[in-house]
Amino acid sequence: MNAVKIVRLMVCAMVVSVSCSAYAKDREMSTDVVVVGAGSAGLSAAVSAAYKGAKVILLEKMPFAGGSSNFAEGLFAVNTNQQRLKAIGLTKEQTVEKNFEYHHYRNNAVLAAQTITNSTGTIEWLEQQGVRFEVVTMSPTEAPTWHLIQDRGNAHHGAALVQALQAKATELGVKIMFETPAKELIFDGSKVVGVKAVNSKGDNYKISAKSVVLASGGFPNSKEMVKKWTRFDADKVFPTVPINKTGDGINMALSAGADHEGWGLMLHPGTHGPGIKPLGPLYAVTWQPTLWTNKYGERVVDENAVWSFTFGGNAIERQRDSFVWSIFDDATVRYLEEKGIDNGLGVLVPIGTKLKDLRAEIATASSQSNPSIVVADSVEELAQKMGADPDKLKSTVNQYNHAKEIGHDAVTYRKADTIIPVKTGKLYALKTFPYYFVSLGGVKTSLNFEVIDKNDRPISGLYAAGADIGGLYGDTYSTWHSGMLFQFSCQSGKAAGEMAAANSKK
Repeated sequence: MNAVKIVRLMVCAMVVSVSCSAYAKDREMSTDVVVVGAGSAGLSAAVSAAYKGAKVILLEKMPFAGGSSNFAEGLFAVNTNQQRLKAIGLTKEQTVEKNFEYHHYRNNAVLAAQTITNSTGTIEWLEQQGVRFEVVTMSPTEAPTWHLIQDRGNAHHGAALVQALQAKATELGVKIMFETPAKELIFDGSKVVGVKAVNSKGDNYKISAKSVVLASGGFPNSKEMVKKWTRFDADKVFPTVPINKTGDGINMALSAGADHEGWGLMLHPGTHGPGIKPLGPLYAVTWQPTLWTNKYGERVVDENAVWSFTFGGNAIERQRDSFVWSIFDDATVRYLEEKGIDNGLGVLVPIGTKLKDLRAEIATASSQSNPSIVVADSVEELAQKMGADPDKLKSTVNQYNHAKEIGHDAVTYRKADTIIPVKTGKLYALKTFPYYFVSLGGVKTSLNFEVIDKNDRPISGLYAAGADIGGLYGDTYSTWHSGMLFQFSCQSGKAAGEMAAANSKK
């Protein structure tokens, strides 16, 4: 399934009215393992549990499998055959050390080390399911650990992995129920013994099971959870894709007494407004190291922070009103049209992509009075349209350009040879906001992915995987370990599925 079809299905799912409640039926089912969520974590759990001989029911609230995994591109791993063939000698010890230092020892160090250690086997297991990889590096801030998923028919990247796992789940007899979100857990005393779910027709399901795996993909589309659990203003950060991930699994676990940790968001730059296309030319500009100023026209950071998209997102979010202006000129527009972008948006918009429609999109957005893009013939006019102080912005632009000329930036100490001057032809300012790919954080688990309570005791029969789990990160996702959450989703899903299957045989 390609991205266009996925988006169409999402739109259809959002507009379909559940108007059949008058014909709703109560249904009961029984199985060994119920998995909540059919993304990479849930599919991995369902497949691994089925391999262990368990009967599995997989519930998915959307009309298709994959969730945010459809839009992901590659998985982190070390010591793989792909790296061996490219003579990449990065060790697990080096990677673990870098991980601990990056997260300032604020993450679950043993969980992170386990994730790195088991990453090799996760790639090998996925290959056995029909997934193929190529190791690549996308930016100077990344290590050569990103295993890009190869196409499978018409499915690209993450969608290809989802397709392969879904096919394997079907082959192994997993019953997948789409448009059937789980609503609550069923208990026998303190033990979890199933879930209640409701399908798009309003039918109520009571599904008895020996084990339940929660893999609902976090909470990127719940403003309420962003507001409640993270440090971010939910009105000033924006989810990248509308995939209806509202923390269902996390909330069910919390209702069962689960402990939690590690709340956050995987930030990155982006923009929006009338005439601006998602992942289009102007959106791609926000990932380039142009001049950045705050609302007042002052520089705020070494703009090369954008090479690590999470660092760029952090720098943007902390500004007053959580945005920066990305300022550039006609020379930069011409460069992006003819030479292409220097910083790719993963492989969705790869390095070197020529933004041939950039001027056309600027014209379209400007004609629709989009407040996110302003065009001017002078710095003073640009400042006026931005709502900034003209003298302050002029001083900022002069300092920035002069730093390039003298080879020294005394404001943010950006490497002067990387500065992109602002002085040729028309000038542009693009309002750049903090977006986020996925949520971080959630419930606490044991190293076997049993959900644990506030006394560190496992909640019997309950497991979790993927973005429903907290503890893997400190306060910021690491692009040096690019693709770790995707890989963790598959790895934790596989392990949780195996544990759930074993528990169902007791």
